[in-house]
Amino acid sequence: MKTAVLVSGVVLLGLVAGAAGYEAGLVTEPGVSPAAGAAAPLAGMSPSAPLPVKTPVPSDVPALTTAELSFRQHTFRVQASDRTVELAIRAPRGWQLTTSPKSPAEVKFLDPLKERGVRVEAISPPGLSTKESREKLVVDLERSQPPENDLRILSQADDQVEADGELRSLSTLIYTYIPNKTRRYVIVCWVAAHGDEPATVEMSITGLPQDAAGLGSVLEEATRSVHETS
Repeated sequence: MKTAVLVSGVVLLGLVAGAAGYEAGLVTEPGVSPAAGAAAPLAGMSPSAPLPVKTPVPSDVPALTTAELSFRQHTFRVQASDRTVELAIRAPRGWQLTTSPKSPAEVKFLDPLKERGVRVEAISPPGLSTKESREKLVVDLERSQPPENDLRILSQADDQVEADGELRSLSTLIYTYIPNKTRRYVIVCWVAAHGDEPATVEMSITGLPQDAAGLGSVLEEATRSVHETS
């Protein structure tokens, strides 16, 4: 089994300030639909006043903690646009693997409450680098999320991961927003499984603000273990 370890020398472009909390406008999350951009006003009509920024309703769901997490290996096949890809990853024990015919290139692991999730997608054929993928999502989010959803980019990082003695690129984006009533916490990660080549795997790890520490552990385990098996 291939393993990966984070290498020092991470380039941080932002900091996660102790706060925490997945659902992305263009990166789907459990139970929340992507937000569309605002429609243009009709000719001759004045645009409506912007809606006020939402005040998030606190969730009473207990925080996901590192201590309660254990992991197990999963191997699965997904259908990318050009081929079938077999991937392996270590995901939290007790989180259910789900698939959808509408998204054949990805699987999701959902916790029993369906408040947290891990989405794993094979990118084939590869196109953008991990850094370019991160930068594109930032632009897409800022364009698609209306101001009232209070999008906040917390952290951006371009790192390297060592797998089987070789370095491969890794980029991470962390943000929060309010799609409905509760603020959500989202980590999106892109991995180039073949060195510095384009990103081949995209992962999204999502939950609530109080889950930051636990979701960080899920991210660490995922980036150490995700690999293509064939």
